[in-house]
Amino acid sequence: MIEGEIARLRDEIASVDKEIVALVAKRLHLAGQVGIEKRRMGLPLRDLEAEERVYARLLAEGAPRDISETFVEGLFHLLVDESVRRQESLQPSDPVDKRVLVVGGAGQMGRWLCRYLRSRGYGVVVNDIAGPFDGFPFERDLAKAVREADIVAVSVPMSASEEVLQRIAALRPRGLVFDICSLKAPVEKQLRAMGKAGLRVTSVHPMFGPTLFPLSSGNITFSDCGNGLAVLEAKDLFRPSGASFVDMSLDHHDEFMSFLLGLSHLSLLAFARTVANSPFDFGGLRRPAGTTFSRLAIASMGLLQDPPALLREIQALNPHTPEVHRKIRAALDDWERAATSPDPAEFYRLMDHARSYFGGVSA
Repeated sequence: MIEGEIARLRDEIASVDKEIVALVAKRLHLAGQVGIEKRRMGLPLRDLEAEERVYARLLAEGAPRDISETFVEGLFHLLVDESVRRQESLQPSDPVDKRVLVVGGAGQMGRWLCRYLRSRGYGVVVNDIAGPFDGFPFERDLAKAVREADIVAVSVPMSASEEVLQRIAALRPRGLVFDICSLKAPVEKQLRAMGKAGLRVTSVHPMFGPTLFPLSSGNITFSDCGNGLAVLEAKDLFRPSGASFVDMSLDHHDEFMSFLLGLSHLSLLAFARTVANSPFDFGGLRRPAGTTFSRLAIASMGLLQDPPALLREIQALNPHTPEVHRKIRAALDDWERAATSPDPAEFYRLMDHARSYFGGVSA
């Protein structure tokens, strides 16, 4: 029994070690990006004030967790020394003789696009009604910005995307144009019209948010809008990310997203609202929580950090949302009937059906 408990604890430690290494890798990657920006701006790699803030932050986090100052100091030096080494070894990508306009570049995914494309050596210009994005050239005049751009990326709210694409199409851009809308229904008609008009247009959907690390763990979908060359050009832009590419037709994109995004979001939002309406405060629930509740709570808290307008649009603008809502209500009814029936056979049948779908998992 004792040996079994030791083995269980060691397995748990191994899992924690894996998380620690992943977080250290993410921190070093971010430090490397800071180093690239410093080189671009001509700043020294070492910033003693920033390092002092890091040390103070680590002390503040360690003290209430009973982590000794000696350990914190050692951790600080390991992190900072390796970060500086990374920054010294990293060089910005060779400049690419192409200018990218990011329309909506001050938004969350717009900022990600700006940083990513600049890290690949492209000159990046921002156009956004919200104003500039610090550190990037800004052009308020959309017509002027489009005329001067080799590539135009559209990263505006879905509800505004069709109008923005119409304005861009009227300017007859000379190079690649792509959107990154989470749903294609709001822009499908305009994208197809641009393709028929001979514009190099395609539709891209990064299936991740702006904080994903590493990018190689993410997926990006590409939808042909009538110009196969544009799809290839867009893939070349994102190939250095290491992300997996998925070709997805405009016709079926939103049906997939109704499950991949709509259902996933709705499930977490329903969980969050149900818990928020419980008679317990969150701290009271969290203290005795098991792994299932904790995982759902973490996923819900992550989703709730997303812009409410985006989450609403993913539900409201997808023509397949009503069908998904019907399915989730029917599923709740199925589980309720099965759970309240005196005969457990129906509950077991539902379990077997779900297990079979997810790869034949069995008890």
